[in-house]
Amino acid sequence: MRTLEILQSTFVVPSENTPRERLVLSNLDLVAVRKHNCTIYLYKNNEGAKDFFSVEVIKSALAKTLVLFYPLAGRHVIGLDGRDQIDCNTEGVLFVVARLDCTADSIQFEPMSPDIRELFFPKEPQSSSLLQMLQVTYLKCGSVVLGTSNNHIVVDGRGAAHFFQTWSRIARGDLTNIVPPSFDRTPLCARSPPKISFNFPEYTTDESKKESNPKPCVLNLFKLSKEQIRHLKIQCTKHSNKTFVSTFCVVSALVWKCYCKAQGLALGSNSRLYFTADIRNRIHPPIPNYFGNGVIRLSATSEVSKITSSQIGEVAGTVKAVIDGLTDEFIKSFIDYMEVMREKKISVISDISESDLRIRTILGMPIYDIDFGWGSPQLVSWERCTENRVVYLMNEPGEDAGIKVVVSLDSSTMKQFQKVFYEELKLFSDE
Repeated sequence: MRTLEILQSTFVVPSENTPRERLVLSNLDLVAVRKHNCTIYLYKNNEGAKDFFSVEVIKSALAKTLVLFYPLAGRHVIGLDGRDQIDCNTEGVLFVVARLDCTADSIQFEPMSPDIRELFFPKEPQSSSLLQMLQVTYLKCGSVVLGTSNNHIVVDGRGAAHFFQTWSRIARGDLTNIVPPSFDRTPLCARSPPKISFNFPEYTTDESKKESNPKPCVLNLFKLSKEQIRHLKIQCTKHSNKTFVSTFCVVSALVWKCYCKAQGLALGSNSRLYFTADIRNRIHPPIPNYFGNGVIRLSATSEVSKITSSQIGEVAGTVKAVIDGLTDEFIKSFIDYMEVMREKKISVISDISESDLRIRTILGMPIYDIDFGWGSPQLVSWERCTENRVVYLMNEPGEDAGIKVVVSLDSSTMKQFQKVFYEELKLFSDE
């Protein structure tokens, strides 16, 4: 039985005066999942430093960082017009310091069980109006676990990474590469009158997709080395006219094929692969330093027989074609669509059916650059064991490292998925 001792629980506020205002959330914010995104960073005290992860240093740097990222110190509120807003009232970020009577080596971090995972986050309800919660947990061996919990309605993964990277840089005294965030949501406002030129099946409510008795799910970790990814990309270009396929497209294609086979879907049925894509550098003008939700949910769809029998390059091409279609007009059309749906008070967050799969990715994000002055994290974990038919993709640490594929499925499908996954990898490595 692991015992968690709370040593300190405070609210950290900006170290200087910040704008007292209300920020109206954009349509991209409003369609974000209304949950806190929780991430774990494990730091090992390999040098035996006595001041390892000093609370004073971390809190002081956090207060300075909140001057730049001041909306995080505010609260989620509903305005008089019924629209979600951030009240930048500087009430602060919840900061908890705790001690856990076990060593890092005694904890299974990958994948992590829900009961262990919850030890590393503040005990605040998901419905809380808090926008950012943090917990620093000291382990018996001298290692530290940083648990971060940010409200998804305010910011996506890339924006959160910007905040944590800035916080860690200020903590270690590296002030030369600080990039201030932009909170301007004007580029994401709907046009008047709205112009909707595309369909958005990813945001169409379909009550028939809801499961009456959802199956409990389990997590499993699969790793792809850099060499295995190289082989997959070679297969993609060998059997198609494409000269380049991204890691995301090729790995998504692999897990989509494996899932359709493992689930035993009817060959004549359709399967849909859901994923999100960042719009910051695709909208005109670009908004590279935008702090908020800058992603849109997309999906690729195909007949199961085609997914399971086609070369992986064709499946990857189906995914790539959808991403390539994320143009400026598509983005602005989606924003207009969401405005119309909001005014009609129509819900657009839909469940997915058993034939569908979701990919969540933080590939390429600087998650291992979060160095507070005592070295980079040895491990980062962000998956949740509460959603079925979800795949999480993230990089392993190191320039020549591969990627981690964390899969959440019901136990019977997971057994088949594991079997099919390694069979498919063997095929590619043998060619």
